[in-house]
Amino acid sequence: MLKKDGVTIYRIAKEANVSPATVSRVLTGSANVREPAKSRVLALINKYNFKPNVMAQSLYLKQSKMLGIILPDIDHPFYSMIVKELERQALEKGYTCLLCNSMQNFTIEQAYLDNLISRQVDGIVFLGGRINQTHPTEELRAGMIDALKHVPIFFVNGKMDGVDAHTIRTDEASGVRRLLELLTHHGHEAIGLLGGEIGVSSTDEKVSVFRETMLEKGLIFKEDWIHSSGYSIEAGEKDATHLIHLDHRPTAVLCMNDFVAIGAIKQFKKFGLKVPGDISVTGFDDTYLAEHFPPGVTSVNQNYQMLAKKTIETLIGLIAHEEQEKEAIVPTYVTVRNSCDEWQH
Repeated sequence: MLKKDGVTIYRIAKEANVSPATVSRVLTGSANVREPAKSRVLALINKYNFKPNVMAQSLYLKQSKMLGIILPDIDHPFYSMIVKELERQALEKGYTCLLCNSMQNFTIEQAYLDNLISRQVDGIVFLGGRINQTHPTEELRAGMIDALKHVPIFFVNGKMDGVDAHTIRTDEASGVRRLLELLTHHGHEAIGLLGGEIGVSSTDEKVSVFRETMLEKGLIFKEDWIHSSGYSIEAGEKDATHLIHLDHRPTAVLCMNDFVAIGAIKQFKKFGLKVPGDISVTGFDDTYLAEHFPPGVTSVNQNYQMLAKKTIETLIGLIAHEEQEKEAIVPTYVTVRNSCDEWQH
């Protein structure tokens, strides 16, 4: 089993004075192998140029070496960027990924969840969809609880009350606060919030943190300046239109993502407003669109590489039945571009 020019996993284990299971954990990139045992095994793997047969290794470890990724919309730059990093990290650990795009449909999402389990994937990364619902139905909750009985599932930027899953999230609340600090530093006191969908946890959290921070800082805050039409460019255009027709509008707006920010900038310019001269605009997610859409959108970066690395490492640890922290938080940071500037009173 697992031969390479007559070298087996058992021979390496014997020479390194460890168990075959320890050699397997080193081969799969498990973090639960201590020195100096790990170094001895790696030295022998290099010495013999040992490359295990994937099929044999899967049988030995009772693993498929496949991970499932379920997400709601691959067209959204946030998801495409995180998936690219997840696949990169998984490949480095010897895993192949099966990508499942639920197209924001809970029925399709459940079908993919069932299908991945039937295909005996070793673990599943779950993004968006039901884990972003502030009040998911009992049916969605029950489907996830049942799935967790069969395979480790790791939630990214989401959670479900009553579902005992390991999670990781980016510190979006800190991102909102940093944007407000930047805008107030530029002299803005009247600030609006555009985009998102009430009932989706990421939107609800940002709205809550926005309100709380605005009140703490004593900034000008009006309900007319908060609009939540969705996450698309069209939603940004629609929400910006509401502000344009107000007698008193904010001097800056935070947008739920870069799509909304782009839509808002387009609409403001259409009505003759300069960005950032007449109104400053910030985005969220720091996608490639934020960098290249004029004038360049100041946006919160979700720290994709760190998020993906931590996700894959934790999921592989769960697959190996190793103890993992229940919730991890990844810091965010602001990428400053030209869409916000000093407010000219």
